[in-house]
Amino acid sequence: MKLTRFVIIVSACTALCATANAQEEPFKGSIALGYVGTTGNTETTTFNTEMLAAWRTERWTHNVKFQGLGAQENDVTQAERYYLEDKSDYNLDENQYLFGLGTYTDDRFSGFEYQATLTAGYGRYLLRREGLSLQAFGGLGYRESDVVGAGTDGEGIVTFGENLAWALSDNAALTQSFTSDVGEELTVSKFEIGLETNIVGRITTKLAFQARNTSEVPAGTEKTDTMTSVSLVYSF
Repeated sequence: MKLTRFVIIVSACTALCATANAQEEPFKGSIALGYVGTTGNTETTTFNTEMLAAWRTERWTHNVKFQGLGAQENDVTQAERYYLEDKSDYNLDENQYLFGLGTYTDDRFSGFEYQATLTAGYGRYLLRREGLSLQAFGGLGYRESDVVGAGTDGEGIVTFGENLAWALSDNAALTQSFTSDVGEELTVSKFEIGLETNIVGRITTKLAFQARNTSEVPAGTEKTDTMTSVSLVYSF
């Protein structure tokens, strides 16, 4: 079974198990959507979306993320990218945990058909108090990359990263994350930062910046992709 299929199956199974327990355990999620459209001499359509789900059991903490990006100009596709991530933590105590992390990236203009990873390791909260948390994690895993026109290649990786969540006030929150997957052939690093501000009820605005760097890429493609976005977010 290909690694990509395994990542998707693991994500789906985790989501189904958590949904079954959602009424008994704390659960939260959000859906964000950003859109820009122009007409006239130039017709453009750009959208980005992000869906997050998080839930806890007595020992487990699960986080699932889906991101999508699309852009067209005069009916010609200029960008199309999808990203799926599932991180499940088994809590050893209040500040330490073991984790499993699976990711899948499908970027039409990256030179790769897809890239997928599976990693397991250890994480720790360096700071954890009301309204503020900082955690770091690291582990070993495997990455599968399918290069357009060149076939599939796999390699072992070392993964390390951190996550920051900070409630700046009752109406504003900052999130930031960094992850790097280091292999002998490729190093892929991702950085994200976002600021959410409440508008009314469960609706917020989110200003976000993302950057993704791949150390070696197919000819004709850039090593670094960035995106700056403004979205409306509904939380539940």
